[in-house]
Amino acid sequence: MKLIIDFDRLDGKTLEDCLKRFFGLEGNLEGMLEELSKSFDLHVTEIPLPKSNLLKVSKGFRVNLNKECDDETLSKLLKFCKPVESFTIDEVWECNGVRFILSKDFEEIYVLETNVDDVSGEFISYATNEILKYALDVYVYPYFGKKGRPGYMVKVLCRDNPRNLAKIVCEVLPTLGVRIHRVGRYKVEREVVERTVKVFGKEFKLRVKVSEVSLKPEFEDVKRIAESLKRPLPMVYIEVLRGLNDEDTERE
Repeated sequence: MKLIIDFDRLDGKTLEDCLKRFFGLEGNLEGMLEELSKSFDLHVTEIPLPKSNLLKVSKGFRVNLNKECDDETLSKLLKFCKPVESFTIDEVWECNGVRFILSKDFEEIYVLETNVDDVSGEFISYATNEILKYALDVYVYPYFGKKGRPGYMVKVLCRDNPRNLAKIVCEVLPTLGVRIHRVGRYKVEREVVERTVKVFGKEFKLRVKVSEVSLKPEFEDVKRIAESLKRPLPMVYIEVLRGLNDEDTERE
């Protein structure tokens, strides 16, 4: 879900106050924007002409010479927000000259693809771990190419900077080219909450992803509980789900 920020004149204090009022965020501006970016695909409509030290990170943003924003605040917006072209207005919140526009259009992401046919599974594992440091996700599909040669197709998802990520893919894999596609992605609204669940008679705290259609415990937290109980992970996962469902039933 897109959250578009629009303004005529803006400073850090004003933006902090608005983020606190509408989204209940606390802390400094950078921390607030980082937290907000976990729930929304952040964009900004237009920006004032950046100073020379910000020009390099403002590529793709539309400039409006009538807008005003101090360099420090602008640098944080450029760090967490992307340019926006067309969008549908679903909701609008206004605060001290700042407009937050909620758009339920598809989120735009990039899909990168490349084929390799001269590497081992161990090499693929290494490359996947390296790419994941910069990407949303990585998928690897085995295939048979021309002349029956076995290989792998590596597919990478990212939100922005696909060219930079393509260079990284070429560095960690023996490939000479990467296909780049821009696609729309529908994302169900969700949030991460902390729950307490009873597993085999003991209570544990863990993080849970909650959406309108599903409830999913964080794998690393379930793994921690399994290690603490010295029980098989699949068995503990089932018990955690049962405990979470029982807790939701009691709340109703």
